[in-house]
This record gives sequence, structure tokens and C-alpha cells, in this order.
Amino acid sequence: MSALNLAALESFYVGGTPRQVQHRIFGTETQVAGAMYVQRLVPQERRFPFPIVFVHGGMHSGVTWETTPDGREGWQTLFVHAGFETLVIDQAWRGRSAPDLTGLNPFVTDAEPVGPAFTCGLEMGERFARGGGRFPLAQSQCYGAQLWPDFGVPGAIAAGTPGRSDPRALAPLLELIDMLGKVVLITHSQGGHLGWTAALNRPCQVAAIASIEPAQTCPGLDDPAFPEIPVRLIWGDNLPPEGGTLTLRDVEQARTLSRRLPNISLDYLPEQGIHANGHMLMMEDNNDVIAARVVDWLMSSRFE
Repeated sequence: MSALNLAALESFYVGGTPRQVQHRIFGTETQVAGAMYVQRLVPQERRFPFPIVFVHGGMHSGVTWETTPDGREGWQTLFVHAGFETLVIDQAWRGRSAPDLTGLNPFVTDAEPVGPAFTCGLEMGERFARGGGRFPLAQSQCYGAQLWPDFGVPGAIAAGTPGRSDPRALAPLLELIDMLGKVVLITHSQGGHLGWTAALNRPCQVAAIASIEPAQTCPGLDDPAFPEIPVRLIWGDNLPPEGGTLTLRDVEQARTLSRRLPNISLDYLPEQGIHANGHMLMMEDNNDVIAARVVDWLMSSRFE
């Protein structure tokens, strides 16, 4: 990683709900559940007016944006080099945003039920690579080590909406947006739905969204109440023709929206001569090329 010239580097938490639990060893304890971890980097020379909030996808954490499994520079710092303030989050109940696991503590009464969690392993990297050869599969153990149990996926699948984000992730994200004033969201996969929901709840504060292979585009982006902000939908190669999520049908849905709504644009990489990318665009061997495309789009966009 090349050297960074920073004006600020900090990490903090937003949101969360305090509640009292009775602990048979420590007595009454006030525990905080549902807070969201944030890591913020500010370059010495800012070249863009709004901070970028990176929103990861299902079973992942903010590590998605920090580095690649083979140790190359991630989008977090690539954007800092380009003059952007960046904020990487771990969605609530994921990663450094601790879930409420009092239900696993035998010394606590009135514990919250933990509920089921969706887990996955090293093979997820192979699935997401989609045979393109750009994902660093030789370091798949480094990738698999960062995968987290996802407590929101079982409910989303049961509801027939596997691309839906965990509802508990929304409130702390909105609190962060309120703290910052106005932001750009860069989302990935399951995080796409969280981005649409955040924009619907903060239509004057979300200035733009770049969504990397959103697992759910509609409902969300097609909502009549969705603000007329710049939206960029970015898709890789080798997508299956049909299925539950992440298919060529999603690309055609994005294309239809881009033809109907002037604020929405589609960057379908194979049509731009960029081939062999899979789902994890921010980790693949041309992640810097794709990051530069998003930077160029943001720099050329018009904001209200």
C-alpha cells in the first residue's frame, strides 16, 4: 500500500440501544446492543465535497473495502488517494458491530433470543469468482476468515427476499448520515437494499449511490418516492441467465431503469471491454481500475 497523507484517522460507534440485564455474577449490567462500528479516513487534500460511506454485503464486514485477500490496496484507501473522505462501516450485528448474544450466556436472565444465523465458507469465493479468474482464490483462506454469521439472511430467505438487508442495520446507518450531513453511499450486494432504504429515509442527505451488483434492485430503486439522485449500477461478467439473485435478469432490470430514469446509469463492465470479473469487484485483480471508474463517475456527476 502506498503512503497516505491523512488529516484524520479515527474509529467510533453510532447507534445502539442500552438495556439492563441481570447477571448472576456481576449483578445488574447495562449492555448496548445494535451499535455500528465506523472507521473514518480523511485526506489532507480533499477533492470531493461529500464523505463516502462504504456499505458491505451479506456475510461480510467492512474488511471488504479495506484490503484484498492477497494484500493489495482496497477501495477504502484507493478513494482516499483520490481525495475522498471515506467511512467504512460494519453493519449492525456483524463484524466489529457486536450482536446481542446474551442468549448464549448461561449467567444472564431475561436474555435476548439469538435466533438462527446464515454461515458460509471458502467455497463462497469460488462462487463469487464466477469462473473469471480475477478473484485471488490462491488466498481463499484469508477471504474465508473474514466471513461472518449473518443473522438477517434466514429471515430474508423465509420472506422470499434473499437480497434484503438486516432491518437492524438501518437505524445506526441513518444516525451516521445525520451526523455527517450529506453523504455518498457505495454499496455492495445485500448492502444495495440498505442503500436504497437509507436514501428513501434521508432523501435530502444521500447525494448519490454507486451500487456494486446489488442483490436487490427492486423493490427499492423503482419506488416512486426514491429521490432523483445520481445512481450508478455496476455489474461484472459471467452472470447466469436466471436464478434467485445476481443474474442477467438483474442487469436487464438495471438497464430498463436507466432508460426510463435519467438519474440512473448502468455500467455493465463486459460492454465496456472489461471482462472476467465476478461478484467481489473490490477484491479482484483489477479492483483499482473499477474504483477509478466510480471515482470518474462521481467527479463528473451533478449534485443538488
